[in-house]
Amino acid sequence: MIYSGAPHEMKTRKAHGVAICLDQTAAKVWKDSGSEWEPISERIVKIRLQCTPIHITVIAVYSPINPTTKEMANESDKFYSDLQDTINNVSTKDMIIIMGDLNARVGQKQQQHIAKSSVGPFTVDVENENGTRLTDFCEINNIIVSNTFFKHKLAHQTSWMHPRNKIWHMIDYTLVNKKFRSSVEDVRMFRRAAGAIGTDHHLMRVKIRMHLKSRRKNVNPKKMSVDNTKLKDDKLLEEFQKDLRDTIDATSDDTINIDERYQLFLSQLKEKAEQHFPVDKNSNRKRKEWLTTDILKIVDQKAQAFIEWQNNRGSKLEPKYQKKYERLRKTAKTMTEQR
Repeated sequence: MIYSGAPHEMKTRKAHGVAICLDQTAAKVWKDSGSEWEPISERIVKIRLQCTPIHITVIAVYSPINPTTKEMANESDKFYSDLQDTINNVSTKDMIIIMGDLNARVGQKQQQHIAKSSVGPFTVDVENENGTRLTDFCEINNIIVSNTFFKHKLAHQTSWMHPRNKIWHMIDYTLVNKKFRSSVEDVRMFRRAAGAIGTDHHLMRVKIRMHLKSRRKNVNPKKMSVDNTKLKDDKLLEEFQKDLRDTIDATSDDTINIDERYQLFLSQLKEKAEQHFPVDKNSNRKRKEWLTTDILKIVDQKAQAFIEWQNNRGSKLEPKYQKKYERLRKTAKTMTEQR
């Protein structure tokens, strides 16, 4: 067991300590790798397994509960700042697995805040403040919340029951970097497994199998892409027909056979069609009704503000960038709710 906790005088029964337990096989790999580990804080511990051909960094976490006061919010911000520093020190070639009680609720509503969603379709909650922090962290670091990409019964998705309202929630997560997303085959909870150790959280099991073989590239020829709406423009259509006719006449050759002439016609047809009826990618991009240009602009500003905040941690400018990020986060949330 690799453990990271608080000093004796600071220990409380519910708030401190994280650990990673390894079986004999994993422990041998870890020892052969040089027993590399780092106790970041009483809420974060990291180990690294030098496997072949991909090294794996495992980070166990225990996030503060969802804040209701400014002091609690500062504690949550410090946790994510420490976690960001930990990620920054991990090799970009490693598979990163972040597991633990993140005390966050993520939901479908949350996906409106990010252009490249790190949250899958199988969520059970409405987002809370810690949920927003979690997805912002995942967005910046190209990490996914893998729980939300697997469909299971509600009993196998949720991990903790609120003691007062008796409602089950998903607050324990497994996060992985996106490029290893296909290696995660399943994430689910087991209700009976945790009863023997006296915890109110259920056991989370993750199946991982490394997929290293590259996919075969599509060898099919590229399809012709034209804007169908422009075909109704008589002027454009006439120019296209004239240009195509002149090109065919200029390249006519009595020495080529009918098959070669047909292939020539097809290539010229495709070239001239894409030239006269080009697809405007910006105007024809499909968007959901709530995703306006103003919302996208605020989302980009929020992401940039988060990066600026992280880059100025510990400096005099940190409060300035932190307030800017929080203001833009609230603005983005308000704008999407008003849609």
